[in-house]
Amino acid sequence: MKIMVQDQTIIIEQPRCVWVEQIPSSNEGIVASNSRSVPVLGKYATIDRAKEVLKEVFEYQRNGRCNFYMPQE
Repeated sequence: MKIMVQDQTIIIEQPRCVWVEQIPSSNEGIVASNSRSVPVLGKYATIDRAKEVLKEVFEYQRNGRCNFYMPQE
């Protein structure tokens, strides 16, 4: 599956690992990956929203879809 990162500067092949991290000292969250060129796929206002986006990525992959655009918010 290909993923367009949030700032639309690069498209990556889905890396093996994608996870959510909380930004220290805030409630913001990021969706991160083990891609060397783009470790942050998207940044969101809350950790809960980042988890929702991660779930969306998984559902797209599970349903056999080929492309995912990281939501811009």
